[in-house]
Amino acid sequence: MTAAAGITVAVINYNGAAVLGPTLDSVLAQTGIVLHSILAVDNHSSDDSLSLLRARYAGRVQVIEMPDNRGPNPARNAALRAAETELVLIMDNDLVLAPDYVQRLAAVFAAQPGAGAVTGQIRLHAEPQTMQYCGAFLHYAAEVVVYRPRGDEPARVGTVSAGAALYNRSAALAADAFDEDLFFGWEDGDLAFRMAALGHPCYAAPAALAYHMARPRGTRWIALQTRNRWWFVVRHYDSKTLWLALPALIFYQACAGVFFLFKGQGGEFARGAWHALCGLSGALRKRRAFVPRKLVSDRELLCGGRPDPPPGVRGGLSARLAGVAGALLAGYWRLIAWAL
Repeated sequence: MTAAAGITVAVINYNGAAVLGPTLDSVLAQTGIVLHSILAVDNHSSDDSLSLLRARYAGRVQVIEMPDNRGPNPARNAALRAAETELVLIMDNDLVLAPDYVQRLAAVFAAQPGAGAVTGQIRLHAEPQTMQYCGAFLHYAAEVVVYRPRGDEPARVGTVSAGAALYNRSAALAADAFDEDLFFGWEDGDLAFRMAALGHPCYAAPAALAYHMARPRGTRWIALQTRNRWWFVVRHYDSKTLWLALPALIFYQACAGVFFLFKGQGGEFARGAWHALCGLSGALRKRRAFVPRKLVSDRELLCGGRPDPPPGVRGGLSARLAGVAGALLAGYWRLIAWAL
């Protein structure tokens, strides 16, 4: 696949008036690539986002207004459907792209025409030398192992962040696009796994830089992440993988529950587990539709090793306990991986 027909950039926005300007300015400043169109998909914002778009970017940015805010995934899917190009950069409203960001991602597609998505290296805007994300590997215990590049060469990864990733539109739509039942959390890994399972792996290009104007998330993400992890496993794992990995999944989630309990966030964790159980029938329905289509084994799609500890584990007893849990998970993977 080449970028000869141009690239669509879709910025997903909700109440982003304070950050939307620098983001769109960085998109308009892209070099070495043809931008077919720039979309701003607004998730029913209540701030001045729409006024800003119409006043400063009229004629340069096409605005798509969503009727309500059901999370970023319906907006991302609206962008995929509206795009007229095969390559579509889906990005959040609070990332400033380096001028060659899109060009570098498109170069990976040129070298890997079967790719499903390509991400760059996302750094903190306030700390430009600090890497926040550059793709990750999907751990079998429904966690991630962040990819930490040692150079600038593109590499295959298990998942990319939809914060600023270039997607093969056809591959994303063939994999059922972003799951609109996932309001927040695991939604990008969810799609990346499906694309890779259907033969369209993801890649990271460390030399492509973007800078995240990060903002606090609050605690609601704990319940959503907990729920979505279980749905991810139920929907995607082969039956053998599911049953063999289940002891590790239960062990890891129990450890996470204790961690959040001691942080005073046990209620959010329990709420997420309960919502996962309540939505089990829907996850099973999606499982029956997807698993028979898989072309790639779970052994190739998942990894073992030690998952990255949750945010907040930086030292002391919690870090040591997380290390022990990680070692146990790594050992268990060595026991079961041969059978997958």
